[in-house]
Amino acid sequence: MVVQAASLDTFAQSCAQVSTLAELWRLTYGYVSDRGVTMVSYHADQGQGPVLSPDQISAQGFPQDWVCHYIGAQLVDVDPIPDLAQRMGRPFFWSETATLTRLSDAEADFLRQLSEADIGDGLAFHVTGPNMRNAYVGLGFGHKEIDLAPSQIFELRCAAQIAHLRFCDLTFDRRMVETGLTPREREVLGWIAQGKSNAVIAQILGISRHTVDTLTRRIFEKLGVNDRITAAIQGIGSGLVRTSRARSAIGGR
Repeated sequence: MVVQAASLDTFAQSCAQVSTLAELWRLTYGYVSDRGVTMVSYHADQGQGPVLSPDQISAQGFPQDWVCHYIGAQLVDVDPIPDLAQRMGRPFFWSETATLTRLSDAEADFLRQLSEADIGDGLAFHVTGPNMRNAYVGLGFGHKEIDLAPSQIFELRCAAQIAHLRFCDLTFDRRMVETGLTPREREVLGWIAQGKSNAVIAQILGISRHTVDTLTRRIFEKLGVNDRITAAIQGIGSGLVRTSRARSAIGGR
């Protein structure tokens, strides 16, 4: 039986009804997945609204090794694609980046690493929100042949814009952005972002492994994530984790 993908109108109505960021993320990823997207990257700007970190990052579908490397090597600092998306004002493919802007040596090296990661190509574009709360959106298609009509690209942009506006609504209250993590949960999240296993975290903090397991589950629930990699991304991106360099050992057991 063929299940028909949700229309843009249905997607907009569903976005208006979600009450958590986790629900919004699942809804958005499901919508673009139905249209051939396999990877989604979202970098939110701080703008002039309630306190968000300058680089609130979410990602789904990317290879774990690449995500670990992106975080551990702080590639967000040299990734030229989000900045170019803001300046371009129109969608472009990741593979076009080098032909659309002058790159620094570090940015050129980033594109080399991205190519060597062999994750395929994708679309990049910018979405806007109130009080300059804008964001970069990357939609990856893996190694599928990308044959999108202008109307299909426009639909994906519209869906991303709708989701971003709902994100702005849901995070207007700073308390929601902070997610309600306790000081101990923030501490555990910090060690998770540095690649420490629960057993090692228990030794470092002088508490039982069972307690760390419980704290980790609570962190996942509050952040609306299901794994350590995504928790680390959310923690670093949202400013919950104050670390100068999350090690590439993220995901270690």
